[in-house]
Amino acid sequence: MTREPSNHSEPGRDADSGVSDMLRELSGADDTRARSIIAAWNEWKVQDVLETVTELRQVADTDRSLEFDALFRAAITFPAVEVRLECIRALSDGGSVNTANALIGVLERDESAQLRAAAAEALNGFSDPSQSRNASRSTLMRISDALRNATDVDERSVRGKALRSLAAMRHEDAPDVIDTMYDEALDDPVLMSDVLLAMGESGDRSWLPTIEDGFYSNNPNIRIAAVLAFGNIAGDDDIHSLSEPFDDHILEVQMATIQALEQVGTPQAREMLSLAVSSSEPEVQQLAQAALDALKAEDDLMYAVSPTMVERGLFGVPAAARTDSRNMSRYDAPTEEGWANVTSEGQEVDVAENPEDIGEDYEDYLESDEFFKESNVD
Repeated sequence: MTREPSNHSEPGRDADSGVSDMLRELSGADDTRARSIIAAWNEWKVQDVLETVTELRQVADTDRSLEFDALFRAAITFPAVEVRLECIRALSDGGSVNTANALIGVLERDESAQLRAAAAEALNGFSDPSQSRNASRSTLMRISDALRNATDVDERSVRGKALRSLAAMRHEDAPDVIDTMYDEALDDPVLMSDVLLAMGESGDRSWLPTIEDGFYSNNPNIRIAAVLAFGNIAGDDDIHSLSEPFDDHILEVQMATIQALEQVGTPQAREMLSLAVSSSEPEVQQLAQAALDALKAEDDLMYAVSPTMVERGLFGVPAAARTDSRNMSRYDAPTEEGWANVTSEGQEVDVAENPEDIGEDYEDYLESDEFFKESNVD
């Protein structure tokens, strides 16, 4: 494969159409074809390769019908670090066993600490049951072992990112590692930020007092990390603690507080978001309004989905599915999301076919059977 000379600034993109035919042809390439394409890229200028990889990543983010994971995996071996870094970031949504193996390989063997840290962070994608359902238990165990090892033996910049992913996977050693690394991070703002974020990723509310201490740090990056971590595990009764970062003199801390409030999404959190819409900072106003709009959209969905269905996660992965994944067992969607064993008698029922059997008044929430079926199409 050779690249035609380009007379425009965006490689691979046509002036009139959104995505060029070249990019569409690359979608779904298998590993063999991907390796041949990457071999041809060795003849390109590094900047051209980087622009193409960046565009592929952007296209994949906006059009889910296109998939370039095989290319990203193959390009992890590209000589230029900046290209490899972009490919690792493009693989951060979890996915296949091949993707897991590629990221583990970088974490365990790459000479660049920057790339090892990026790989550790990208492996966080496998902590989400909806993303890791195609990974076997042995693959998840390999991810867990690689991350755990990195928290012990690697450089600080890598260890912090590995800890965040380890905590997100609810590894049994995560609390002890957080404790140990917290003491080590007292003189390292970057590591402290990662440790605080790991506390939030862990889902363990016992870390809240420690996280709140971070609100008063002299370092704004630590304050931002503390606020974001707080948003992952706080409840309505905890919202008052965000009054401090809500009025922080650093704009970025205020913006992080808006994100945390949206993440919590409780009535008190929405009241604070409503106040933020009147902020003197235009960026805060816009972000707060966007957060309220997003929460309103979630509320609107409630009119079409019963509370029981929401609780069981029929339209997404429920929080309960992530509360304890320490056994690293394979995610079973029918069991975890309530698609089976939903009747009081224990009868297995696929609610996509028999929605009335979940014990809710189906017609109160949906206008028609057709709407329900369409909303459950993969």
